[in-house]
Amino acid sequence: MNEMRSIRIGNSMREVAVALDEAANWIEPLQVSAKAQYFLSLAIEELATNWIKYGCRDTGAQSMTFDLGIRDGRLTLTATDGGLPFNPMDAPVPSTSLPLEERDTGGLGILLLRKMADEMSYEHREGMNILTLEKSLH
Repeated sequence: MNEMRSIRIGNSMREVAVALDEAANWIEPLQVSAKAQYFLSLAIEELATNWIKYGCRDTGAQSMTFDLGIRDGRLTLTATDGGLPFNPMDAPVPSTSLPLEERDTGGLGILLLRKMADEMSYEHREGMNILTLEKSLH
């Protein structure tokens, strides 16, 4: 199986739902595991939301692209945006041992992606954040 799809969204929260729908419509007929489908949805929602809330340089129109692929039993998602440089692998690990009211906000979604992905790589090239996540389909 060698399938690919590219999804481009603007910097508004309503476009996150559009990306999630497009990704679900792409992956559902490919008959991959529910675990891989969940990972794809979580990754798109978390990465797009963080980009919109924290990464956009200004309020003008900007875009983020998700390149999706399935090859050799692996799901690959590459997220590319021109927002502020941010390497999620360098993000501090939030404390999960403190009571909720004592924790800093944020970081749990990125932590979950880091734990769920089989591989994760980041580069900042020509003003673009490029994050690639891979997950086995098995």
